[in-house]
Amino acid sequence: MVAAYQPLPSSENTYPPPHSEPPRQSLRTLLPWPSSNPLPGPPYPLRPTKSRLTPIHIIKYALAVTGGLIIFHYVVVGAFPNSKYTVKFREKFTGYKAWEADEAYKAATASAEKVLSHLNPSAGQPGTFFRDSFPIKSMLAFWELAEKEVAAKGLDTCNDQLGRGLVEGYHSSELAYCVPPGEGDAFEALNTLNMSASWDVASGEQVPATRISCNPVQDNDFTNWWPYPAAPCVSTNLRTIPDESRKYRAVGCKITDKGVKLNVDMGREKFLGAQMESVDMEDERAICKERIERTTVLIGRQDQWNPFHVAEDLITTLVTLFIAARTAPALVNSRVQLVFTEGYSMDGNHFTPLWDRVGAWAPRRLSLDPWQEGECLTNAIHSVGAGASLLSAMGVGKSYSCASTITWAASHYYRHLFGLLPPSVSSASTLSQTRRPINVLWLSRAKLDHYAKEHNDWSSWRDVRHINNEKELVTRLKDGLRTMCDQPSSVFGTPGCVFEDARDTPESWTLSSPDSIESDDLPLPVRFAQMDPSVQTIENQVSMVGHATVLISSHGGALGLSLFLPPGSSAIVELQVGGVKGNYHFQHMAYEMGHQYEVLGIERTVDVDQVWESVQRWVEKIAAKGS
Repeated sequence: MVAAYQPLPSSENTYPPPHSEPPRQSLRTLLPWPSSNPLPGPPYPLRPTKSRLTPIHIIKYALAVTGGLIIFHYVVVGAFPNSKYTVKFREKFTGYKAWEADEAYKAATASAEKVLSHLNPSAGQPGTFFRDSFPIKSMLAFWELAEKEVAAKGLDTCNDQLGRGLVEGYHSSELAYCVPPGEGDAFEALNTLNMSASWDVASGEQVPATRISCNPVQDNDFTNWWPYPAAPCVSTNLRTIPDESRKYRAVGCKITDKGVKLNVDMGREKFLGAQMESVDMEDERAICKERIERTTVLIGRQDQWNPFHVAEDLITTLVTLFIAARTAPALVNSRVQLVFTEGYSMDGNHFTPLWDRVGAWAPRRLSLDPWQEGECLTNAIHSVGAGASLLSAMGVGKSYSCASTITWAASHYYRHLFGLLPPSVSSASTLSQTRRPINVLWLSRAKLDHYAKEHNDWSSWRDVRHINNEKELVTRLKDGLRTMCDQPSSVFGTPGCVFEDARDTPESWTLSSPDSIESDDLPLPVRFAQMDPSVQTIENQVSMVGHATVLISSHGGALGLSLFLPPGSSAIVELQVGGVKGNYHFQHMAYEMGHQYEVLGIERTVDVDQVWESVQRWVEKIAAKGS
């Protein structure tokens, strides 16, 4: 039998007890209850509340809306990559990146301004040797100096078509050639300032995808005069191929529509994309075993001994590096190594000592030191194909007389590698006396022609350049200078001039710094020398030409050595036989560097008095200007 319910014992007779705690607020206490008997407990009246819009609420709503729009924006960009909206967005984004790159370029080039102030005026003394570890920075510094000197002389630059305008023209045509999927078009060099020259890649470590940017010519008014298609490029994380000198692997990037068009426009001309392999990131050929962190400059030279064609290669190297610096300013402050791809060895290459001074490391010659399996290039600059330059861009038969700040800068830079500094940056430039001795240099072909005949290497083009009476010509020049200084002349003033045959005293030739003549009361030295480049080292060639005031030569590659004349202060006399008439290469070279130039039409048996009269005019003209 179930017991009847009995309440628990309590000290109170009512529930809840009078002094008990009130129940917690609940929905039942907030809403009116339909029963006529309210629930027991203290009354909790319903109080209406007003909703208030605070700044915090505004911020929350704004962030939510903004986040939604951003997500929607990228959904549209990803889903409709070719829509007008997406194209406009990419153009604006690229424009911002371009502005950012311009600012970076300004900051990078600003560091080049200090280069000239640290140059040692005594450089180039016997035993001195150095390498320029940061050549891009040095070249930019000499380019700025060249612009100032050209402007000060008021020379015609043909609307700067062979100067900064040319580089800006290239830069305006920059295109993303190969881009990793999902990444923007803007090219940025990888930062290697805190990394070693090269380092081994850890097992399993994946090197990022390749990125390539190119600058095709003929896409801009300043570059469309180039005689054939060309496209210097820059790349990051490019994979090399063992024993290949011109072929590379692009990993994990896709050739853009503009890149495809560039392939068509280039035709049969060589550039980075012409023989490039494209592989996926998962491909075993994408694996890097060693990363080469230094900036590599890949150059295919067109010649190894002809001074003119070597000069073309030297100038084109400057053009390529200026364009690369404009594309990726971070490269300005990077250490550089040249890499030669054309197959020339060191034997028979007269200009090896010059190239060896450019870059922190000696150049890598792929014919002797080929790529190894797994070598990857962190930052690489790819020069244009050999065969044309600022000296020959117009082709044979067309002439111009434009000054080029680029060629002018090239002269300054390569002279600097041998210790020949511009007077404007040497300590002696502060002296009030700036007269220089007048050095007249004849470039001979006699020994070269003799060698060619003895070794069955004579040809029609050698024959047409040969001078039958060179000894007579040399004697006339020497005697003419001696007689000129023996006679009083208003050109040289009261002290007159003194003739020195530097063939007898070779050491006197280099005494031509601005402080050589300490007083106007001393006679002005006028010296004569001759040199056959075929039997001289490049160091001696640079020294001889680098101190020359008047350079005389028959038409031929040796006139390419005029690159080492002090810019803006010399005269070139070119002797041309009928067989080479219409070739303006050396005229272009002279005017681009601000030199005086005269061409004399001659026969193979030279009218020696005609040549002497020309040389005399230039010597007197230079003396009258104060040298």
